[in-house]
Amino acid sequence: MSTPILMTRSKNIYHIIFWSVSLFFWLLSMYVASNFKNVLTLETISLAIAFNLCFATAVYVNLRILIPTLFKKKSFILFSLALITSVGLSALLIQFLLIYPLNSFVVKDDGFKSFIFSDWFNFFFFSFIYVGVTSIFSLTREWFILQKISSQLKDIEKENLEAELKVLKTQIKPHFLFNSLNNIYSLALDKSDKTADVVLQLSDLMRYILYDCNEKLVDINKELDFTRNYINLHKIRLDENTPVNLIINGHFDGHKIAPLLFEPFIENAFKHGLYGKNSDSFINIIFNFDENNQMELIIENSYDANWENYKKGSGGIGIQNVVRRLELIYPQKHKIDINKGEKTFKITLTIGLS
Repeated sequence: MSTPILMTRSKNIYHIIFWSVSLFFWLLSMYVASNFKNVLTLETISLAIAFNLCFATAVYVNLRILIPTLFKKKSFILFSLALITSVGLSALLIQFLLIYPLNSFVVKDDGFKSFIFSDWFNFFFFSFIYVGVTSIFSLTREWFILQKISSQLKDIEKENLEAELKVLKTQIKPHFLFNSLNNIYSLALDKSDKTADVVLQLSDLMRYILYDCNEKLVDINKELDFTRNYINLHKIRLDENTPVNLIINGHFDGHKIAPLLFEPFIENAFKHGLYGKNSDSFINIIFNFDENNQMELIIENSYDANWENYKKGSGGIGIQNVVRRLELIYPQKHKIDINKGEKTFKITLTIGLS
């Protein structure tokens, strides 16, 4: 059975219970008003039902018409006027159609009486209580339903974000492997003696990616170790005259961070650096950790004309991937600044650590 059908049936049960209690209340009231003489007679039952029908008219006009068309659209003045009119008419209907038969039945007075404001006000008060109570019940029930729907939507959104993060992480692994194999391929073509060492380093790096990066957050010590090894892997292809500096400032023990956030930026620095083509070539990678649990990563490198292509959007899957992951994992807790000088390119990433 579908959820909407269950909710409708549940709602109908509440209405039946409410009006049953109301009917019992008026039967009891008339029993007390008749000095405990008349109970469950045709007359008392008819009058109690008639009372409830008049109250129900005001209640359902409010619930089905006034609240949806005026209150929920924030037309509060029109809603108030319409509500007072509806309740007033309900009280007037009770007085002229019911109060005189009731007087005749209870006090044996068959004379027709003119409009009495105090009687009308009493029934206006009762009608208003009915409308107010049912409005509170209805709006409270809708609020809980909206909260439940909102919670479900948040759960769905969280599941979608987690699924997206998993996809992004799976993209990193083949992307990283592809770039690393390119490095090994270049060394193999040159018949370099470093090929075996690079394969061993790659094995260690892949072990970290496959087994240690399955959690949302990892120990930052492990991530920094991975970063060091990744830099060493890239340095093998560089000219010895190209300085690559890794500097880590501050204390970071005990902190955790999302895995594989630094690698795309570092890869970009190696990809667009000059690789020793002139004496100005360099890559500086600086980590700064402060006492406020803030981590700052500064990557500055020389660049060549290839940087122009990157600036136009050809940064590759790695950069796009990590930017999206930062948005998902560290919303409002990260900042990326990109600056291009005359001969240098600089990325500054700031993250609030957990």
